[in-house]
Amino acid sequence: MPLATAMRRAFVALVAAAPILSIAAPAAHFDSGAEGWSVVDFGCCSTDYVTPSTIFTANWHAAGGAPGGYIDFADPSSGSFYFAASSAFNGDLSAYLGGTLGFARKVTAPEGSVQWRDDPDVVIVSGGQSYVWRGPANPGADWSTEQVTLRAAGWTIGGLGGPAVSDTAFAAALGKVSALYVRGETINGIVETTALDKVQISAVPEPTAALMLLTGLGVLALRRRRG
Repeated sequence: MPLATAMRRAFVALVAAAPILSIAAPAAHFDSGAEGWSVVDFGCCSTDYVTPSTIFTANWHAAGGAPGGYIDFADPSSGSFYFAASSAFNGDLSAYLGGTLGFARKVTAPEGSVQWRDDPDVVIVSGGQSYVWRGPANPGADWSTEQVTLRAAGWTIGGLGGPAVSDTAFAAALGKVSALYVRGETINGIVETTALDKVQISAVPEPTAALMLLTGLGVLALRRRRG
């Protein structure tokens, strides 16, 4: 039997026999509502990012997102406000260690407003402790997509000035997430409205057995041709 034919038959057989995995990763696209998300505000000068002082209902818009629907909120106080994820983003997220958290934001503010950078962009609360991450820049007036890698590098404990998180501690934290916050406080002063869309957690892609077999058979074919 020609090698090419054998390769095709082996590949088809393996794909047919392989189990089909269907894991719904946490996501919020806000196309039909706020999807359980809310807005929380931490009182002025609070830096624990664990227990908010006030909880609000997020504003939902059916169009104008990135694309489709989105949520937004106007800065409610002199404290720091965040978008709080739904329960779909809580619990055991250890399967996503090393994966990514992606989201899109934009900000509407008066011309000449001063940027606010003294709060983390993402907060994970686990075991009564906050784990925080800050991105390289604030969102602008147009939708911009951001990606956060879900591994210890770049994360600190308790606030931006806190100690670095160890690999072991971060893995443990992902295993029991009680809250996930995305920053809305982006301008100095009570002047901005921040919008959020396309929130998605993704796992690290894993090569399937079929792909590994196909690669191996390809190497064998190449060696045969050279021989």
